[in-house]
Amino acid sequence: MAAHQLLVPEGWKVEGGIQVPPPSYNMIPYLSDVTIKAPDKRGVRFWGINEYGYADNVNLRPFTPYEGRPYFRPQRSLGDFWLHIFELNPGEGITQLKVVSESELPELTELVRKQLASLYHSTEQENRQLAMSGMSMEFDVQGRRLVVRYLDAGTEVEATIFATVRHTAYRYANGQVKAGMWTLDNMYAAFGPAGTDYLNDPALCAIVRSRQELPEWQAAIQQTYLMMQQQIVARGRAAMAAAARQAAVSRQSQSEDVLDISFNGWKSRNAMSDAGHASDINAIHERTTYATPAGTTVNLPSYYQNVYADQQGNYLMHNDANYEVNTDPTFNSRNWERITPTQ
Repeated sequence: MAAHQLLVPEGWKVEGGIQVPPPSYNMIPYLSDVTIKAPDKRGVRFWGINEYGYADNVNLRPFTPYEGRPYFRPQRSLGDFWLHIFELNPGEGITQLKVVSESELPELTELVRKQLASLYHSTEQENRQLAMSGMSMEFDVQGRRLVVRYLDAGTEVEATIFATVRHTAYRYANGQVKAGMWTLDNMYAAFGPAGTDYLNDPALCAIVRSRQELPEWQAAIQQTYLMMQQQIVARGRAAMAAAARQAAVSRQSQSEDVLDISFNGWKSRNAMSDAGHASDINAIHERTTYATPAGTTVNLPSYYQNVYADQQGNYLMHNDANYEVNTDPTFNSRNWERITPTQ
């Protein structure tokens, strides 16, 4: 099944792709790593969902299967993660990787925390239920920007990596992690020869803006998350199930916003030209305009039969005729209202 459509300039090379994970990674829907690269070392790289599990009393080699995910302890920073990954698997022709800078993206952090507000709320509920046991749960998400430099076949290249980092953990009363999960969502990189203005490169911006998930792929991933949720709930970790489900709900809506912040506001730069062609653009991107309970409108993917909104700016979309969000224990802390396309 095809997953995405992408603009690839003539003469540029596409590397990588999407893989089915091994059965031991049964909580990971797919593995994805795609690079579009020019002969002059400019390019863009997209990753899929990078999700890892760990516990303080478990010590395994990185990527050893652990509760359906690769085992990998959270690192102190995104830079430390990449240095560790480089140490384990340098990549063909890549040498001398070093971290130039790393920072939080406050605008992105604020955005994703708002989009995942329901998970902060469910964490509070979970902690009230856990209070008598002495255990606790924590959840947080943050937007990060990492700048690295390395040699690619002798040419010094700089890359800027953007990601939202999510962390969920259950802790014993002594602070030790009983079960933890951390995820790199919406991770993208733009790169070019060191010293060039690659973040404002028109070709790279065009490639990024062209990326679209195909309808059949999104529907399949939604269904996968529904099945994963049932497995996690069976293990008695309803809040982790909520995190997995909410990731599926929010990931696509976050994607455009992450890219917009990453690429210096390409969305706003193109807003004027887009405004005159709104219906054509929606058709190209297979998006439909819905009326929200607040009286505003929102453009969402066109291929879902069931679309819901809450009063917090979150949207839930699915094609499962037997799934009712308002009876789902991981989502029924608030009311979801079905919304319909505008006329």
